[in-house]
Amino acid sequence: MLKRIVNLLEDKSLFIAIVLTFLIAYLSFIPLNNLIPKFEFGYFDKIAHIISYASLSFSWFLAVCLKKVPIIKIILTAICISFYGIIIEVVQGNYTPSREADIYDVLANTIGIIIGLGIFILWIQKRKLLK
Repeated sequence: MLKRIVNLLEDKSLFIAIVLTFLIAYLSFIPLNNLIPKFEFGYFDKIAHIISYASLSFSWFLAVCLKKVPIIKIILTAICISFYGIIIEVVQGNYTPSREADIYDVLANTIGIIIGLGIFILWIQKRKLLK
């Protein structure tokens, strides 16, 4: 069963990456006040950013870098995801009335990308793709 899930994840990684990219963009621009209740835990938003960008980066690393794992592809993928997060923050700050740009969100996104990269490296080492 686990092998089926792993194979499905690898086979559908590009589709998953694209869906996550659009989902994060969608959630970044809608007002969340009505969807998510206020939490007493003040860092929930940053944890959500970390988890979102770890998932996003892992899925893109799988989609782009799984067959061949040159370091330049990994670096370029991470840079593209970082720019994506920065662009979303800029657009939020300039064009959405209910959202604002936050440098700490960019930092949380970067931490998520690093975590996603770490998970990807463990994944490929486990699959013996990296020596």
